[in-house]
Amino acid sequence: MTWKEVWEARSMDVGEGAAGRSSMLARLLAVDGFDTGFGTAGEEAWRAYVQRTAAQIGIAPGSSIFEVGCGAGAYLFELDREGCEVAGLDASPALIHYAREAMPRGNWMCATAEELDAGTQYDFVVSSGCFLYFPGLDYAREVLERMVRKARRGVMVLDVPDFARREEAMAFRRRAVGDEAYARRYAGLDHLYIEKAWMESALESLGVTQVRIADQDIEGYANSAYRYNVFGWLGESRSSQRRS
Repeated sequence: MTWKEVWEARSMDVGEGAAGRSSMLARLLAVDGFDTGFGTAGEEAWRAYVQRTAAQIGIAPGSSIFEVGCGAGAYLFELDREGCEVAGLDASPALIHYAREAMPRGNWMCATAEELDAGTQYDFVVSSGCFLYFPGLDYAREVLERMVRKARRGVMVLDVPDFARREEAMAFRRRAVGDEAYARRYAGLDHLYIEKAWMESALESLGVTQVRIADQDIEGYANSAYRYNVFGWLGESRSSQRRS
């Protein structure tokens, strides 16, 4: 299977832990893959994570946010409830359908990350848990460029596998399900591990004036130990020019 096929097969009613979930957020988390053998992100821990990362980049009620690779919309769900204008794209029609159901006020489109159109700008452009499925660094840089062009104030890339911790992460994942089971389940389904220095350099080369990188911390989600988050701000003059 390809990653696209994996995500096409996700459902609100099937998958690890999805069945029987009561709240919309819990169902979105399950279908977006935050309820697996590699750790589970509970609702309260997830809300705290979203609020913490949103505050770090400067998102507030009334901000407009576009997410690249939004999946079913687990990251945007709480921000939508808090009065933000939300929108996103994903390559999976099934996941976009769930996002529309959960957040009918949002603007949703089915497209790949490299098809991101910078025509309509948003205050912040975010990608949460998507870069790890990219085929390589050239693709990642193309998406970053489009994200920066689409943003007025800042960009944020979350849940990025840390290249420096790749061997530890792979060992943990194999232990979690067993070597043989892992080999069968994830044959051809690799993650892209990215160096923090590469991410910082790529964003700075695209005109992002300030870049901050922080280790990820989601209570209960074991993959967090091997991931990091990236925050980038656009210069004030550039932001003003984009609004004019």
